[in-house]
Amino acid sequence: MESHLPADPLTRASRGATASGDAFAPGRAARDAARHGLYVHVPFCRTRCTYCDFSSGEKSPAAVERWFAALEKEAPRRAAAAAGVRFDSLFFGGGTPSALAARDFARLRALLAAYFTLADGAEVTLEANPETVDERRLETWAAAGVNRLSMGAQSFAPEELAVLGRIHDAARPPEAIARARAHGFTRVSLDLMFGFPGHRMDPWRASVERALETGIEHLSAYCFIPEAGTPLGDAVLDGRVALPEPEAQADLYAWLGEKLGAAGFQNYETSNFCRPGAECRHNLVYWLRRPYVGLGPSAHGLWNGVRTANHYALGRWALDLEHGGSGESEREVECADSRARESVLLALRLGCGLEARDFAEDAWGEIDARYGAALEAATRAGRLERTRDGWRVPPSLRFVADDAIAWVEARSRAADLTLGAPAA
Repeated sequence: MESHLPADPLTRASRGATASGDAFAPGRAARDAARHGLYVHVPFCRTRCTYCDFSSGEKSPAAVERWFAALEKEAPRRAAAAAGVRFDSLFFGGGTPSALAARDFARLRALLAAYFTLADGAEVTLEANPETVDERRLETWAAAGVNRLSMGAQSFAPEELAVLGRIHDAARPPEAIARARAHGFTRVSLDLMFGFPGHRMDPWRASVERALETGIEHLSAYCFIPEAGTPLGDAVLDGRVALPEPEAQADLYAWLGEKLGAAGFQNYETSNFCRPGAECRHNLVYWLRRPYVGLGPSAHGLWNGVRTANHYALGRWALDLEHGGSGESEREVECADSRARESVLLALRLGCGLEARDFAEDAWGEIDARYGAALEAATRAGRLERTRDGWRVPPSLRFVADDAIAWVEARSRAADLTLGAPAA
């Protein structure tokens, strides 16, 4: 999936470490392998979950054909700027990419192969919902080079699945993973959600334990955020239902880290845990601000210093391309300030934190000039800690990482104003 970075609810900072093991993950090999990413958004779902605000809609033959026709216009435009590049990761996100019929997925993979080249050993991830995993699709995905599945589960408690609008039962994710293993998929990730209305510790423990029993290598755990325009989000924002208290959410996250740490998982990004070497390389492209191309409605890209965002809705994106446009709703040429700001914001969510060796010398110079004093002040204040090559959020503060990052940003901007520098 594209990197979803939910804001963490603020709570008291006096939490214990959230995971044992190597707190300095992601590993160097994974970071070095995350060089160029290709993302494809598949905007179709059988049904929309109650919390989801991603670009998705009902799948119909006409909608799929229009999507393909627009992709066939967008792909050569994007490929021209990436000529000669061998992509290290390809990610099919959505929506529900696994909802595509096997023949349509094979057609999609052939379309991409006509314009883009993958590096040897590239990571190819497909987001899948358990109810869509069947023998024919698995065979097609494997033949197309998919070597990593990201499986949506969200919970293993029937009453919670109903609240979240999931259409699979609690038994389906383990069955889907077992089928995938039988077809040779050795890298499987599972998504869980916590902190939504009515969520409690006992079913959370049971869900995490069920997830571990499936033998997954990677787990993403996202704290629920109420999004306006979604049924569950609107119910929270209108006061019809309440979220767990922030400290209860923090307890859920702290227990998760302890449980996964004891099972050999590393908390390599605020919301992501993996066994050693099983990091999602594609998401590391995002978090380390490496170049990536995005195709499809709502897809984002960062290429040659230009950040782009496509129109959110399938119809609007396709219409623009049909009339000779780019499909984009936004295009921004980056500047030193925006590059440095995003580098700090993203890298401090990693377990290893912000490290000089992950950036070119000129890029690190921009970071140091803009944030050096603020990072040192955050270290003195106990919000960050120094590492050999940079700074990181201490394990005890991982749940409130966004708070620490916001403090660094505010301190940096206050210093700009004190010195009379314009705040970009």
